[in-house]
Amino acid sequence: MLKAKKLSRAILVGHKNLLDQVVEILHDLNCVHIEDFTEENDMFSIGKPAEVASAASNKLIKLRSLSNFLGIKPKYSDNLLNEESVLTHFDANLDELDSAVSALLDKRIVLENESKSIETNIKDLLPLSLFPLSVEMYLGYRSLSVRAGYIQGNQTDIEKELKGVTTKCDISFALYNKAQFMILFVPVEHINTIAEILDKYHFAEHHISELTGNPGKLLAGFNNRRDDIQAELKSIEEGIIGLQSRYSDFVLASDEILSITTQKAEAPLRFATSESTFIIDCWIPDDQFEHASKVIEERFNHLVYFTELDINKEKIKVETIPVEYDNPKSVKPLETIMDLYSRPVYNEIDPSAIIFITFPLFYGIMLGDIGYGFVLLTLGLIGKAKIKSEGLKPLATLLIYCSISTLIFGILFAEIFGFHLFGHHSIVTELFGEHSAMGEIFYNFHALPIIERLGKEDIPIILLATALIGTLHLNLGFILGFRNEAISHGIVKAVLAKLSWIVLQFGIAIIILSALGYIPVIGNTLGAIVAVIGVVMLIAGEGGAGILELPSIVSNTLSYTRLAAVGLSSVGIAFAVNEIVTGMLFPQGGLFILLGILVLIVGHTVNTVLGVVAPGLHALRLQYVEFFTKFYHGGGRKFNPFGYTRKYTEEK
Repeated sequence: MLKAKKLSRAILVGHKNLLDQVVEILHDLNCVHIEDFTEENDMFSIGKPAEVASAASNKLIKLRSLSNFLGIKPKYSDNLLNEESVLTHFDANLDELDSAVSALLDKRIVLENESKSIETNIKDLLPLSLFPLSVEMYLGYRSLSVRAGYIQGNQTDIEKELKGVTTKCDISFALYNKAQFMILFVPVEHINTIAEILDKYHFAEHHISELTGNPGKLLAGFNNRRDDIQAELKSIEEGIIGLQSRYSDFVLASDEILSITTQKAEAPLRFATSESTFIIDCWIPDDQFEHASKVIEERFNHLVYFTELDINKEKIKVETIPVEYDNPKSVKPLETIMDLYSRPVYNEIDPSAIIFITFPLFYGIMLGDIGYGFVLLTLGLIGKAKIKSEGLKPLATLLIYCSISTLIFGILFAEIFGFHLFGHHSIVTELFGEHSAMGEIFYNFHALPIIERLGKEDIPIILLATALIGTLHLNLGFILGFRNEAISHGIVKAVLAKLSWIVLQFGIAIIILSALGYIPVIGNTLGAIVAVIGVVMLIAGEGGAGILELPSIVSNTLSYTRLAAVGLSSVGIAFAVNEIVTGMLFPQGGLFILLGILVLIVGHTVNTVLGVVAPGLHALRLQYVEFFTKFYHGGGRKFNPFGYTRKYTEEK
């Protein structure tokens, strides 16, 4: 906790005849992070993949193509398939699935192309159906030119101008889709003059299909065929769903087996090899190093040379060491928050355990309501039970943590969906009566709330308290930064760059206490001297840039007052909803009571959604922007063990 898991670097050297067996052992261990060999020289080159790599890779590509077509998604499965059984029937099942998919795909392509052609013909025929002529009568003339299309302008003016060129023309108009459609038959010798007139009226040519028959009857036929195609496409989609259901387990299991096969077969591409030997450069966690060493020695009886390298003597850059978190199970969900930002480098503090406390704490301070806490707790528990994705499950657990914190602060604030729980504003007292047994208990219980968030006297206290929380949080960051700097650049640099900020704040605190009269007036001078010492230390540690950072300590501290502001907005919305319902709707009785209940449900649902999003984002911002910038750099490489965690198959 607070540190990455300790790793050791190891080198495996052996004869190439043993390479496949070594790959199998390392894959089964599933605790070895292999470093890719990239610097080829006269003696060593990158290894070649096993012969099965190409065939397995091709099958995997084909399988995933079929899987994408069927829309098969990863899922949780209790029914693990036997690997040998899957492989026995793999080729037959894959061919059968490929044939079925190809038949459906080919048929769908043909139908979709026909559908597009029909849509085009329908589009062409619709305006022509307004006229009495058959389609073939618009085409095939030598002495006549037929122009059909949309035109703007007064029909009489258009007709007058066209007739002015030649009286041997036939003009017809119709209204289609609120636009004026025109068909013109005119001798070809006048076509250029006619074209100039049509351009004047913004004529847009309409395509005439090479069809024969009455447009209306053709349209009816195309519409009927379009309906048939839609029915056939729907049948194909049902066929796809059937294949998806039938082959889902086979596809997922085969994908897993082929992925493992490909992973093993392509492993030599990461090794250095000579004519007769191989070298594997890798990292192994210290707590598994002895086991890995023992397995390799027992399996190969010293035929494979396995040795641990001294990290310090090898002068390995710490940034290149892969990082594996080392946190208890309860802290694991917060690693998702860390990875969203950046994984720590190997010798850097891992703040997962710290934000395990501060993230839910800040969330609870902001939302702090018993009712919303129970809602979030319910959502979190449902999410944890239903969500199978390893990537999303931590978020459900994190929601549970935040809901517990929200419940605790809800009790301290004595709020339930914005109603007061205790005191003279108690909702219980109002419901049961001030002099009832239940009402008296809640009316006379004065220990809670510790703070009334909408009370005028308490708001300054909340703002001051959140600023104080910010000060403590920021200084924790400076202390962690001191540790990181001391390890990376020495104790002097750590004191000047990080402790200088604490010295500066200490000086300012003395001045403020003196100004408020809590300590003698000489505190002003003493505080100023301490603050100046802090600034000098800062300049010595950070250079001139440190001066530019000075205002940030104030802005960062004030940023924590958002804990109060977001909380006030949340309780303010809840209070407003309650006032509308209890003060305006319920007293009118009848249907207004039902309307009031509806407003309560909608209002608090919206506030719950806001309560999930806003406190989460602001709590995250305080970690990333204010806290991490005091000590954290990140940029670490993820420890990626060579191996595979099976989900759909088992070996027997």
